[in-house]
Amino acid sequence: MDWNAVSAIANVLVAFAVTITVVYLAIQIRENTRATRSQTYQLATAALAEMAGIIGTDKELARIFRIGMITPEKLDQDEFVQFGYLGISLFRRFENVFFQYQSGMIDDDFWNGHRDNILWFFHRPGMQAWWKDRKFAFSKSFRDFLDQSTPAQIASPQSRQL
Repeated sequence: MDWNAVSAIANVLVAFAVTITVVYLAIQIRENTRATRSQTYQLATAALAEMAGIIGTDKELARIFRIGMITPEKLDQDEFVQFGYLGISLFRRFENVFFQYQSGMIDDDFWNGHRDNILWFFHRPGMQAWWKDRKFAFSKSFRDFLDQSTPAQIASPQSRQL
């Protein structure tokens, strides 16, 4: 028996098995990445929908949020505190979308719509007043993104309302 031939055949079989394993792992990683991105999209969308539900199903919170966004000086102290907590909840969710985009877990298509929404809310007079006191509770990269933005970057029509 020629042991060199046996060794050569064994090496070919090992190389083939390693190649098949690497291809299989690449496919599994791609599928896992796709599933993770899908889950990230779902969670981000659900979190923002939940926020809309919190405000939209309570007439008093909706009133406070609407007035707070447009003319926060018309809110009494307790209402402004409620508005502030709504702002924290909303912008924490926005910060998560921003982070997921920066991490590559959200694609440009998803991001662009949410980016416009984030900037629209951010550039309302009430959010600007709120942001001055609360901005340092958010990550530096998110603060920089918001602080460096301008109302001219918002694609939504001027007539857009809450």
